[in-house]
Amino acid sequence: MHLEDYLAKEAEMVKTIDTPVFFTWIVEPTVIYGRHQCREQEVNEAYCAAHGVRVVQRQSGGGCVYADRGNLMVSYVSPSTHSQEVFELFMNTLSGALQRLGYEAVTTTHNDILVGDRKVCGTACYTTPTGTVVHASMLYDVNLEALEQAITPSADKLAKHAVASVRQRVRNLRDIRDLGDIENFRTMIEKEIINSLPFRGVGGVCNLVIFDLDGTLLNTIDDLGYACNHALEACGYPTHAIEEYPRLVGNGVNKLIERALPEGEKDEETVLRVRAHFVPYYDAHNCDYTRPYEGIPELLATLKARGYKLAVASNKYQAATGKIVTHFFPGIFDIILGERTGVPRKPDPQIVWDIERSLTGEAGLSAQRSVSVAVCQPEGRSIYIGDSLVDRDTAANAGLPFIACSWGFVPREQLVAAGCTTIIDTPMELLNKCVND
Repeated sequence: MHLEDYLAKEAEMVKTIDTPVFFTWIVEPTVIYGRHQCREQEVNEAYCAAHGVRVVQRQSGGGCVYADRGNLMVSYVSPSTHSQEVFELFMNTLSGALQRLGYEAVTTTHNDILVGDRKVCGTACYTTPTGTVVHASMLYDVNLEALEQAITPSADKLAKHAVASVRQRVRNLRDIRDLGDIENFRTMIEKEIINSLPFRGVGGVCNLVIFDLDGTLLNTIDDLGYACNHALEACGYPTHAIEEYPRLVGNGVNKLIERALPEGEKDEETVLRVRAHFVPYYDAHNCDYTRPYEGIPELLATLKARGYKLAVASNKYQAATGKIVTHFFPGIFDIILGERTGVPRKPDPQIVWDIERSLTGEAGLSAQRSVSVAVCQPEGRSIYIGDSLVDRDTAANAGLPFIACSWGFVPREQLVAAGCTTIIDTPMELLNKCVND
């Protein structure tokens, strides 16, 4: 818990943290009791000594907890001193993340998270002059027998909860829904949290802004639709109204063609045959009707002037991606990557990590994650902007904050329904999400 204290108390660091930071950690068997608790009344000292269970006191209030390598500890550090607001955001984020993983999680007035009538997560909070720290202990695959032996709650506390033992009040998440081992659960919960918290870039500095292309920077749908219809017609297949194409795009040309083909004709050989007509036509006509979305040129010029590094990460094949971006935004982007042979398409994070390595010399922290601590905001260097759920998943897989734009091919209501919590409706709103001043 010293890392929490450091992040919250060091004035210079908090001054450079313009967004909350969270990290997860796993401990060896430990009893952690609250700031206002009496150790002798809460801890079974004899059991802990005999079984090598460490005993530590935290800075926050709240109850006594037992943790081992079946617990996932989650810490959330915010530069805000409005502790109630920070705490409610954290609680809603955790419960929402669990819900999206299939648990019927609800928060309580006792600062706990329950599934059914059993506690699966306890939380505590404290405030310093420079920030707020909230932490949680999530029971995933905890040794419940050790938990019951290591802590000794008072008779009043047990009577208040109307149960005979601690173990009757708690339950492991893994017993409710098995998501694999603790590290797999950890990875999954981190991704959900990353997509939920309102990141603005650690340190108020977001050096690198990564954009999706189609539906984010450029409205490419007409040229894509006309090219696909040309290829379908050339191969004797029915075409589609241009208005139908927004629901067909998003995973590269091959997937677009596969979705456009009639049922029973979606085999790889047919897709490649249609693609052979698509590519030369699209190469010749990909700037006929394509245009930047309103406000995009001004946004990019502003970001460039402020010193940001800018990148494009697209599922469109590399030749077309490079040509189109260079045509509409000459000299703006530091790196432009599309679909490349041997590199998996988004939502695989490889394209994002390739961009980061090229521009910063190393991939995001999620790609080099330590065993004990995961800081899932990679030093504030990068954020990812896109219009689709493929983009949402790409950002999550790469360990980056995701900002969804509502002007693209996926309607705003669909983004909201899919759990996207940071959505902008005009390009210039992005300036409020990545501050470099």
